[in-house]
Amino acid sequence: MPPRERWHLAREKMSDDKNEGVVPTLLQHMRAHENTYWLVYSPQIANQIPDSYAAHAFSELQRSVLHYEIVRLCTFWDAVDLDSRSIPTIAALADCSGVTQCVYDDHFTHYQNFDLGWSKEWGTKARRRLRTGVRAAHELEASGTLRNARNFRDKLAHQLEQTREEKKAAVPRPRYGDERRLLRKTVTIVNNLYLSLNGTGFDWDSAKEMHKRNAESLWKGVNVKVLR
Repeated sequence: MPPRERWHLAREKMSDDKNEGVVPTLLQHMRAHENTYWLVYSPQIANQIPDSYAAHAFSELQRSVLHYEIVRLCTFWDAVDLDSRSIPTIAALADCSGVTQCVYDDHFTHYQNFDLGWSKEWGTKARRRLRTGVRAAHELEASGTLRNARNFRDKLAHQLEQTREEKKAAVPRPRYGDERRLLRKTVTIVNNLYLSLNGTGFDWDSAKEMHKRNAESLWKGVNVKVLR
């Protein structure tokens, strides 16, 4: 595939004119993530559930919410497939010297009418940011934390006695909090790829604070009355 075609395809998989792609989907996931925190990690609701029949239902709700977050988070890291919008697919498309040059040229042309030195600086920064994003994507994809989470996801999503990874060696279950660490790293990687490939960015910190505020407004106002 020619470099320019690879670049355009990678851009579309990040975000397209239909508001689909990795960036919009990741923003949706961040909203769900804040709700997961209040149900799984915060004592706000858990402390309102006494020893009762209801406690069994609440424990199942906690597991279901956490498992769903792991399943959804792992979809961002599905294997390379041109029909997929996964980060490994985007990184594979972008991992090309020709694409790197396309990114440099795109950022350069945005500023060349203002200041030649400035345009060169922005082009160089974009090229460096792309390489950083691709390298970080490869590193996270090869990490034990993601391997454990994906293996757990596979057993959640399919009725498997043993996964392919488990046939090679024992795979530990993910630890509580792994999904939060994976999300933070995923946002950083997506931010670097988005800034470089698409020439635009997003205020992820503000989005996180907004989702956090919304979830807090709901769950701090919830009072649970258990029947028995």
